[in-house]
Amino acid sequence: MNNKTEYYITEDNPETHAFYISFDINDNNETIQDFDSWSEEVFDQIAYFALGKTKAQSIAIESTPRQAHRKGMNLLYKVKDIKESNDYYTSGKYTPDNERDMNRGEFGELILYYILEKILEKPQLIAKLYFKDSFNSVVHGFDAVHFDTNSNELWIGESKFYSDKGRAITELAKDLHSHFSVDFFNQEFTIISDRFSDLDINNEEIKKLIDPKTKFISKLNKINACFFALFDSKILEKFDFKGGSDEPAEEFNEELKQLIIKTRESFNSKISGIDVKERLKIHLFLFPVESKMELVRKLHLKLKMEGGF
Repeated sequence: MNNKTEYYITEDNPETHAFYISFDINDNNETIQDFDSWSEEVFDQIAYFALGKTKAQSIAIESTPRQAHRKGMNLLYKVKDIKESNDYYTSGKYTPDNERDMNRGEFGELILYYILEKILEKPQLIAKLYFKDSFNSVVHGFDAVHFDTNSNELWIGESKFYSDKGRAITELAKDLHSHFSVDFFNQEFTIISDRFSDLDINNEEIKKLIDPKTKFISKLNKINACFFALFDSKILEKFDFKGGSDEPAEEFNEELKQLIIKTRESFNSKISGIDVKERLKIHLFLFPVESKMELVRKLHLKLKMEGGF
């Protein structure tokens, strides 16, 4: 288990997952979230996220791991939204009261990758940034495409960054409606299937699953749809450690449980009219933060500093 991201799930809500940056104490005995260590763990995944594991390892062997990391950061920075937002957050234009509409993008996709790959241990099927850069085209409309090596099921993800949790959930519900359709699947899986030979994945069941000729119903039955929402929440102000341990207090876990229940109920009500949901395993990933804007600003500063942009 990754020790810089806490993972919380309950038996009665097994498809709703909560994550948050780990807490620790500082020299003044103050309880704080360990953002620096957490962001280091996330950024350690940039090469694999952007290039794909095979390509990143090849560059690391032929050159150095640092070169693979820089190549990944360069691909990330070349994304139009990331580049424009990096300038906004690092050039003095940003103020906490002047929120830029940065609610989606590759930071969301990067963190979703980190959760699926490192915490839930679902390997990435295709690295969108690398194939977009190499073949000058968008590879897929999904924010993440991973798979389970045991069940041979796909884990397909969508991500949203919003200060307001309700808005994030609403936009994710719209994604379920627009992206999980026959036409969208045919379009996206045709592109992924065309690139399958470049992926270095020897799995005939996955290959058959992403084949455009495979029935829509067969795809839906083997898909875990993951909807990732990062949002502001005051719940973190209530965090405390259980006496004499480094575990969260029961009171905080109960608050987190209630957040899971209420948010899942809200999401379910927004997707109630979407018929295909009955054939999908729908996972909701919740990531409360103290300030979405401040987290994004810090990530941009780190990207600029490490990448030398």
